[in-house]
Amino acid sequence: MSLSEQEARRRLQSMLAAVAPDVALDAAAVHWVDAPYPGMKYGLRLGQANAVLFLPVADIDGEGWPERLAERLRQAREYLEHFPLARTGR
Repeated sequence: MSLSEQEARRRLQSMLAAVAPDVALDAAAVHWVDAPYPGMKYGLRLGQANAVLFLPVADIDGEGWPERLAERLRQAREYLEHFPLARTGR
């Protein structure tokens, strides 16, 4: 993969700031995964709720990635909202 883990962290943090500023990225949990599908494994936190998620490579690199990444992170935030420890105040 041409995208480094450092660049993936930067993209994730930048997009989270834009679409879900109350969600924190666990930067240490961002890792490239080759199999069974290529992509990034990453951790997110909302309140005290934590989740490790997977992002296909096409959603963080290649043409149109910003729109796909924004949508995936909005979906991830909605997922985390259902955790009892999220305490979002929404």
